[in-house]
Amino acid sequence: MKQQGTQKERGVAALVVIVLVAAAALIFVQGAALLGLGELDLGYTSQKGSEAFSVADGCMEEALQRMRLNAGYTGGLLNVSNGSCTITVTGSNPYTLMVLGTTGNYNKRIEAAITLSGNVITINSWEELSN
Repeated sequence: MKQQGTQKERGVAALVVIVLVAAAALIFVQGAALLGLGELDLGYTSQKGSEAFSVADGCMEEALQRMRLNAGYTGGLLNVSNGSCTITVTGSNPYTLMVLGTTGNYNKRIEAAITLSGNVITINSWEELSN
């Protein structure tokens, strides 16, 4: 009889071990799934940020071209294929050009300080600003 009780205890102990191992595995799987979702979100945000920067950079190039052709250019709103941007020109030789590129809910801001001599533009500084 004593041996039968021992087998029951072994069975209960094995069942407890199996339940603990299954619970630990479930916790690991849940953590991995949440980590994967976080990585997907981070990748999406990075892609949209890059798109917004591309829009802002292209609009800055357009603003420089317009300044070269017309020193009185004051900026405005431009729509491009994957977003839009707002260009603001302040100062008078040196000028400060501020561009806000937008794609969906994502924005990137670029500022450049330029000097205009005839139709020659000298870029004194060019930087991406935090939003």
